[in-house]
Amino acid sequence: MNYTKVYISIGLFAVLSCFCAIAHGADGWASENGGTTGGAGGTVVTVDNATDLIYYTEKTKQAPYIIYVSGHIDLGGLNIRVRGNKSVIGLPGSRITGNLKCYTSIESNNIFRYLDMDNKNKVGDGDCITIDGVTNIWIDHCTFTDAGDGAVDIKNGADYVTVSWCKFQYPSSTEHTFCNLIGHSDDNADKDMGRLRVTFHHNWYSTLCHERMPSVRFGKAHIYNTYFDCPGNRYCIRTRLYAQCLVENNYFKDVQNPWERYTTTVGDDPGLLYASGNILDNVTWYIGDDSQSSLIDGTDTVFTPPYAYTPDDAARVPAIVQWGAGADGRDGYPPHWMFGTYGDFDYSGLVDMKDFATFAGYWLAASGIADADYTADGIVDSSELELFAANWMQLPEDVTAPAAPAGLSALAGDGSITLDWADNGEQDLDGYNIYRSTTHGTGYAKLNSSPLSASNYSDNAVTNGTAYYYAVTAIDTSGNESAFSTEVSGIPMESGTLIIQETAAGYCGIDGIVDTSGEHAGYTGIGYLDTTNAIGSGINWSVNAGAGGSYMLLWRFANGSTSARPASVLVNGIQAIASVNFPTTGAWANWTTVSAEVTLPAGVSSIRLEATTSGGCANIDYFQMSGASPEAAACQ
Repeated sequence: MNYTKVYISIGLFAVLSCFCAIAHGADGWASENGGTTGGAGGTVVTVDNATDLIYYTEKTKQAPYIIYVSGHIDLGGLNIRVRGNKSVIGLPGSRITGNLKCYTSIESNNIFRYLDMDNKNKVGDGDCITIDGVTNIWIDHCTFTDAGDGAVDIKNGADYVTVSWCKFQYPSSTEHTFCNLIGHSDDNADKDMGRLRVTFHHNWYSTLCHERMPSVRFGKAHIYNTYFDCPGNRYCIRTRLYAQCLVENNYFKDVQNPWERYTTTVGDDPGLLYASGNILDNVTWYIGDDSQSSLIDGTDTVFTPPYAYTPDDAARVPAIVQWGAGADGRDGYPPHWMFGTYGDFDYSGLVDMKDFATFAGYWLAASGIADADYTADGIVDSSELELFAANWMQLPEDVTAPAAPAGLSALAGDGSITLDWADNGEQDLDGYNIYRSTTHGTGYAKLNSSPLSASNYSDNAVTNGTAYYYAVTAIDTSGNESAFSTEVSGIPMESGTLIIQETAAGYCGIDGIVDTSGEHAGYTGIGYLDTTNAIGSGINWSVNAGAGGSYMLLWRFANGSTSARPASVLVNGIQAIASVNFPTTGAWANWTTVSAEVTLPAGVSSIRLEATTSGGCANIDYFQMSGASPEAAACQ
């Protein structure tokens, strides 16, 4: 082993880290109020054990220190106070297990960089870093894996804080996988009102982050250029109680509720949020039974940051953040070819003369060539020139898939299910693929051998009484295939029986939600219908009766409440049945059926199930109608 080389590498990293922490300085809110300098100008030390770390962070009081962390330091059951004017910087491979806390106003002006931390033992406040009542804190390029409470919590009048280029993750789905709480409690206005100014930028909320990314009381939080990639979460950003959140140019992927509002008590200031320039990639919106949370459109008027910043394009955020965030994140931005074609330095979509001028500047240069050194051999030479020439004036390969088809619906008949969806608008569209399963959300098999040109399809290879699930994709002439459409389902039945699922033709709306969260098992289709808890809330269907006369209506339902949830039946706006009893089923995952007979005129009629008590309707899995050749009808 070349020990000299290792020593030089570590020393160089230390010098670079020191330079970044001191020379470059904090940005965002941490650059205000005189700026955040940490231990600039102070003594430089390296620690590799808890005793020394405690000494230099606590016992030296407010004296400036730049403290490098080496190896794995386990703080045991101790809550370490960082006394102020300190820069705590992790060296490669280092790790801290425990809680670092800045507490009281004299412990301000601290910098934490390149730290890999956990607090799996839940010591101290349970956080990895606690910012409590202090000002001017910069947390940058850190990785937080597991914490008993929040990874980084900011509270009790803390102010002028920036959290940048950090990665948050959890190793398992524990009871408290929460990331960043801003504001201690609802009754802490005397300390928090007018403070808690925090910037979050270029962070990565990753595996099993569940909520608080961040959750904000009282403060002014600026969240930009952050990558939210934590499927299975509850929500990402929450505004509440006098908070103002500015949410700009972030990328939300496969998450639930990119943002929401939480109101503790009726009459509270609701918290504000303004969102712009964000990309919502396969996100869902859901509130459920939480009456204190609400979905918002992000158009509130909020603060304007007093500091200068230039946000990146949201489309580039995943690559930029995954390249640079965390304790092992790389400096700067990814090389240009991670966003497109090698040689397209200005991202114009074409390698041309403007790019040649840029390339010439890198040719045989001695340093600063990372954005052109494709072969990573430390020089831009003939290898890169050959690649640059090959891409000259070439249109980039089409790797953009069409949009997922929208408006998919399913109409079940006797031995068939008919699908229909809206036409895609791409000029290079080649057609559509149909996928079917007998299991909700998985196990799809493609039904067609070549792309379909029409935006409808009849599946005649089905068995009556079996539930089928469908999704449709669009494919272009370059072979790029879209994501799946929204899933729909249908149950074919013999003539005389019609079943309408929540995604099928004939379903016309609900005073509430189509719950697809999977919270209560045992339903068919993709979910169930959950009305609001109020008298008069209801569900609407539209049917076509083959002849005037008597029809049997049936609902598959679950009622986990302790009392019945009766509902009336309205036909064409007129009460036809005063009360259908939906008794308790003992649990929300216990499903059964109830039926009632009505007289319908021939032709199209609207059917409404309407709650007669404040509990609303029971959860409805599907609506069934039997009689003289009933069919689903267009909603009126």
